[in-house]
Amino acid sequence: MKKGKGSSSLGSKESSGRPSTAVLVFKKCARFADSSESAEIQQDGKEQLPERQDSLDAKESAGMEKEAISNQPLKDEPSKDEPNQSEGTAISTIPAIDKLRRFCFIGSTDEPVYTTPALDLVVENNFASLKELCSQVSEDELVECLLSVLGSEPNEEQPPRPDEPLLILAVFFTTCEDEKKRNAVRNRFTDLITSESDLLLFVQLVKRVQKLLERKTPFNRTVRKAVLNWYGTKSLDRLLHFWSIGDGNRWPAHRDLLYRLHFRHANFLPEIIAALRLLSSSPKELSQWPDFLTPLTSFRETIEGVVKLRLLTDPEQAISIVKKLSLSWEHVPFHLLHDPRLAHFLIPHMSYEQLLQKWPRLSRLNSRVRPFAEQLLDKKKLKASNVPPVRLLLEDMRLRKPKKCATTSFQKASFLHSVYEISFGLNKALGRRLHITLNLEQAYLGKYLSGPCRSLKYLDALVALGFGYFRSDRKVTVEFWHDRSGKLKALPWTNEMSVSEAKTCCENQKVGKVRQSLNEILFRALLDMQNTFDVFLVLVPGAARGNPENNSKCLAALMDKYREKRNSNAKFIMVSLRQRQRSMIYSSGRNENLLELCSLDKHTPRLINAFVRNKFY
Repeated sequence: MKKGKGSSSLGSKESSGRPSTAVLVFKKCARFADSSESAEIQQDGKEQLPERQDSLDAKESAGMEKEAISNQPLKDEPSKDEPNQSEGTAISTIPAIDKLRRFCFIGSTDEPVYTTPALDLVVENNFASLKELCSQVSEDELVECLLSVLGSEPNEEQPPRPDEPLLILAVFFTTCEDEKKRNAVRNRFTDLITSESDLLLFVQLVKRVQKLLERKTPFNRTVRKAVLNWYGTKSLDRLLHFWSIGDGNRWPAHRDLLYRLHFRHANFLPEIIAALRLLSSSPKELSQWPDFLTPLTSFRETIEGVVKLRLLTDPEQAISIVKKLSLSWEHVPFHLLHDPRLAHFLIPHMSYEQLLQKWPRLSRLNSRVRPFAEQLLDKKKLKASNVPPVRLLLEDMRLRKPKKCATTSFQKASFLHSVYEISFGLNKALGRRLHITLNLEQAYLGKYLSGPCRSLKYLDALVALGFGYFRSDRKVTVEFWHDRSGKLKALPWTNEMSVSEAKTCCENQKVGKVRQSLNEILFRALLDMQNTFDVFLVLVPGAARGNPENNSKCLAALMDKYREKRNSNAKFIMVSLRQRQRSMIYSSGRNENLLELCSLDKHTPRLINAFVRNKFY
């Protein structure tokens, strides 16, 4: 008998007058999910599913499938455009506000797929859909949605970056024709924009939208009033703080913005007008104490000290000014941290997140690495900051990325890798019952990811994410596909293992070619009466393999069945580590409780946590 080509050939050929194997597999999956008295699920947990044999050719396999289902009563098949639902699950349409909330997290409105496109592509590709969705929601709904991800109230599950929610706000202000609705949202603008960086990013996005609409002005009257009111409602201390932090290189952006706002004609206090002129002036202009700063005379010593810091060329003179004015590291220009005394004085007061942000640049100062090393190796700070191992691995990758690097740079990268190794088990637990499935094919373990992570190996990314959740959460089951049968086998990870031992454990499995079946994960979970899972996390090179017709219908039908029978809050998450685009077609009209994350970045763990906690779907 001639051998078949495995699961990857399903659906590639059709015999005359007979449906393809992929179609039959999909029918079997749909009937499995629709049947309330399925023969495959027994109360004693025994498995009654017929095993799939890759040695059968497509014709014989199709014949077996047809014979297996011939005794079951036929049911109407759903059309391609109709959502596939089980009998116990009502058909639902995703509301417009939930699509906007999804966009805030993953930058997509119609599909549960996260990629990392450029900002220009985000604006151009999503403008039409965002305009339509904004017109379908009320002003209260929109403000509540944006406040939950942008507002000043503490929120642990904030989106990974403010670009997407700020783009929604920019599209709304630019396209909304209802004046009452615009004014209602404008009155909450100061609650939505909580930082100087968010304000400048919002204005940049408004300009991009205006350009896309081929309008002559950079922003309309509504945006002008909102931004001007944002400046005017800030306290004098807050405006002085905005000016004092950083290298002082943001003044051109403020000058351009305030000029277009005609802020001098606004009804502001003289102190506020002076602070705004301070915010939009160059350090050289301020060094002579111009007349417009007269209302700020009481702050003259501090202002002149910060200006002097920004104009200094000798770092050794900075320490005396910093101590005299009690300045923090935020007020000191970066180039002055070459001074070892200043570095030792400021670094201990930096948070762990600030250390990571400054590490790539400050690590180039060869003799100044030691104080950073002491802070980064502090387990108490590491645990309090809740930094996932993936973030540390990516930071280490950034230093290793250049092909030509000095010996000292390699040693710094190795040091950060040691911080990554001790971070496992120190971040906060997800607090859910996890089932993690891995693809450990030897052909992929040594390969690299694509895109920005192309210098990171597949095995390193898989262990950083999978072993990170295994060490931080108590109830975690880890399995992998071990052969062509598509069956799963337990991976012998233990909590006592180091990250290097976890990698070795994966390599020692010696996995050859496998049949990567996503449906098999839920088949087995439905049969397992002893364990109930909250989250199914699948880490694979690409989620398209073993998926009938590259469509989510079958997987969603099984997920509906699992939520109906076992856990109504269960979620299914796929991380396609070597892909940068979606692996299948998802329903745009219903919540399938599926999420696909393409490639890997520092936001991946936060998106997983937010999706599991129902922040979006």
